[in-house]
Amino acid sequence: MRVRSLFAAAALALGTIALSTAPAQADYDDGNCNSGELCMYYHSTQYGASSFRDFYDEAPNHHLEVFLSSGAGRGQVVGNNASSAKCAGTRYNYAIFFNSNFNGQRHNHTCDGVRRNTPGWLQNNNASSYEPF
Repeated sequence: MRVRSLFAAAALALGTIALSTAPAQADYDDGNCNSGELCMYYHSTQYGASSFRDFYDEAPNHHLEVFLSSGAGRGQVVGNNASSAKCAGTRYNYAIFFNSNFNGQRHNHTCDGVRRNTPGWLQNNNASSYEPF
């Protein structure tokens, strides 16, 4: 009986150590522009600081999302309100679409960590996005 109790205590201690040393995971869609995310900004690059919404992988309907970070536009719907975008540290590019559900004309946004204006036809006309390649 005592041996089983000691064994159980040792197993619990090892499990606690293993859990406490696990690497930290990025929180996606949290208002921080994390590596691998597409960040859509409320204003174009000329306006400087503005609120953004971070997306990881795919977002079929920007009209269901709001800008999360501080700055101009916070709380506004992302759909038809984004003028610039940035991809943070990813080897992939993102496609930003004119229509919801990845339809209509698309813009392939280069993911090199630089915030860029979206093309004129897409500024304040964005509706969906995903990481296709």
